[in-house]
Amino acid sequence: MEFGDLRGILHYVPQFRNKLFVIKIDGCVVHSDNFSNVVLDLAVLHSLKINFIIVHDAQVQRNHHDRHEESDFDGGRPTSEKFLDLELNENSKVTNILMRELTAVGLKVATSNAIIARSIGVIGGVDFPYDGKVEKIDDASLHALLEKNIIPIIPSIGFDTKGRNYLLDSDSLAFALGLSIGSSKVMMLVEPNLMDPVIGHQYSVSETVDLVKHEKKLTPRLSRMLLTAANSFNESIERVHILNGFSDYAILAELFSNEGVGVMIHRDPYGAIRSANEGDISEVLSIIQSAILGDELIPRSLSDMSAKIQDFYVLEIDGNVVGTVAIHSSNNISELACLFVKKSHEGVGYGKRLVSHAVEIAKGKGSSKIYALSTQASGFFEKLGWEESEKDDLPEERRKELIRSGRNSKVFINSLN
Repeated sequence: MEFGDLRGILHYVPQFRNKLFVIKIDGCVVHSDNFSNVVLDLAVLHSLKINFIIVHDAQVQRNHHDRHEESDFDGGRPTSEKFLDLELNENSKVTNILMRELTAVGLKVATSNAIIARSIGVIGGVDFPYDGKVEKIDDASLHALLEKNIIPIIPSIGFDTKGRNYLLDSDSLAFALGLSIGSSKVMMLVEPNLMDPVIGHQYSVSETVDLVKHEKKLTPRLSRMLLTAANSFNESIERVHILNGFSDYAILAELFSNEGVGVMIHRDPYGAIRSANEGDISEVLSIIQSAILGDELIPRSLSDMSAKIQDFYVLEIDGNVVGTVAIHSSNNISELACLFVKKSHEGVGYGKRLVSHAVEIAKGKGSSKIYALSTQASGFFEKLGWEESEKDDLPEERRKELIRSGRNSKVFINSLN
């Protein structure tokens, strides 16, 4: 990971300080060569006063022992007593590795029996005596550990009030814990292949549900994980992150960069569009510089922007400007200008959102039509339904400016009637 923008990284630290995360780590990640990097990520979070609880399973061992006896949480074959014993042993080994490695970097950790579980019962006429689901979580005991600067480690094993063990679905456990404990984030460190169909994307809750309905490449586990995530948002949980646990510094790269490295599911529309102010000018000029050099946008100076700052709008993510657009209105006609989205945020619909926002602003100003001049985004405007037009259709003064510039921009017009 390259931390090229230290100011950007430091921007996030106050936002996360004293927040609580639930971090689920697949057993295969714990046994991978990359686990030492995961431990360092966790140590950095702790040093920044970011609280977290670790949930884990024994997934990699599950695939190595008695595959034919593997549990199926979708109502297939129940976990056998023999397989439960294997899970108890392998969960214990993973817990021990976590405690050993985190202790080695100076962190205090403790395993906990805070998860009260019960049998999932009979499903489709089949009894699941050793498969369980969360009945209650002892939040107070976990908060007590955190207040003492001790990191709780939760295996995917639950107990009932009589001391009986149940094998839990570790993904569901992580979300249940996040909801109960008041976590602001749930982070899932998973095997790389699981993420292939969705890596590098951001989804709202409704988009996540649609994805599961229509994307045929999702594995059953990823489908369950995405739906559980979509159903897990409450007043505390703001975002869910699914990360490649085999990738170097995945946690830090996801948290401390605008673009992230994994899959993020968010409760509200991600990225707010607001009016620009004087404090945004330097950042806007910085992000559009590459487009100016590439002759996509016309050069603008600080004084140019300052004089027309009331016409500019910015798309902001986590306090960082990642896109901009301007609306210049006169005589019932508006011009959409300076439309730009950072390269790291292209392809997820932000440009379309900025255009939609600009159209609404133009309508609010009483404009009958809105036009845009473009040298390199013709296809973008055509897809939005804007019609290519002629220079003569522009307001006279703007037509003369375009001719003097020699840019030979194409003209696109959208009627607002």
